[in-house]
Amino acid sequence: MKNFRLVLVSAVALAFTQNTFALDQIIRPFTSARSTGMGGVRYTTGLYEENFFANPARVAANPVWRVDIFNQLIEANSSLIQNMGQLSGGGDEVSNAANTAGSNNHIRIQTILPAFYFPQIFSSRSSFALGLIQSTQADISLRRNLSIDPTAIVDIGPAFTFARRMMKEDRLTVGMTGHVTYRAATKESFSTIDYLKLGKFDFKKSAGEGMHYDFDLGSTYTLPWKPKGWRLQPGIAVNNILGGKYKNIGADFIKGETGKPPAQPTTVNFGTSATKPDFLHLNNAIFAFEVHDIGNNKNGSLFRLIHVGTEVKLKDWFALRAGIGQGYLSAGVGFDLPLFKIDLTTYGEELALNSGEYEDRRYALRIGISL
Repeated sequence: MKNFRLVLVSAVALAFTQNTFALDQIIRPFTSARSTGMGGVRYTTGLYEENFFANPARVAANPVWRVDIFNQLIEANSSLIQNMGQLSGGGDEVSNAANTAGSNNHIRIQTILPAFYFPQIFSSRSSFALGLIQSTQADISLRRNLSIDPTAIVDIGPAFTFARRMMKEDRLTVGMTGHVTYRAATKESFSTIDYLKLGKFDFKKSAGEGMHYDFDLGSTYTLPWKPKGWRLQPGIAVNNILGGKYKNIGADFIKGETGKPPAQPTTVNFGTSATKPDFLHLNNAIFAFEVHDIGNNKNGSLFRLIHVGTEVKLKDWFALRAGIGQGYLSAGVGFDLPLFKIDLTTYGEELALNSGEYEDRRYALRIGISL
């Protein structure tokens, strides 16, 4: 029976040797349902948890102090939702898996627990935030030649952010975020035939782990003039100053593994936001244009780095969001209730090197409980 299964897999693999693909997505250790609903903009618009992995200067823009006692995000792409029944159903496992060939199955589970945000601490010009962040993301791609390309990354560790307002009317804000992060990740492809021969996936041989401390630096500047009442605020941030190589702190939790996880490269990110507290009888409208991930887009096109987005509030507690990120439309809604925070979003992630080649449509839900 086992030999028959090997022959079957080989035959199907030969039938699909054309049209193989590889993933070239930009790996990020953190995502935000609010940000992705706005086309991905966050370096000049970010609030609360978005500041831990974007522009630390924006921690000074948090409107009120907050304590998060629960903050959970779950994200999946359309392929995983469509293939769930196929992969979990009965019948022949090889045939079921072959029917999903050519698609990427993505999931991310992200938790921030706990987190503390203080817009003013020590003085009226200083801001601070501290949180423990855990993110598990996986992209399991069965290529048309029936090799499995498993990209799974687990990140966990604390982050602290400090910002200081400067100059007249606090126009300039500078900030820094420090990270201590442990990462475990897969590091190689695994063929379906290897799986059938071994009977299981050998995680130790295909995983790498590491731990590091690293820093982000950022700033924002509020321009002194307001054209037609719009406040303009350019910003810039450099993330992972030390190169994000997960090796300046020792880690040995996975016995038997010998490699290091993929690095999180140093990136440069900049843009400009425009805000107005009263726009067309709406509350607090935000428009932003940003360029992200310079340094984390090897061989990729410039268009993968461009993000444009907006957020308008119909009420103080209800927000509508929309944007374009990497060339794909995004949209979302947010409910900012006194105790519960809920965000829903959909957006497209580019998995190829050029925008418009391979859209991965994703959906995310974030539920938070805050004091």
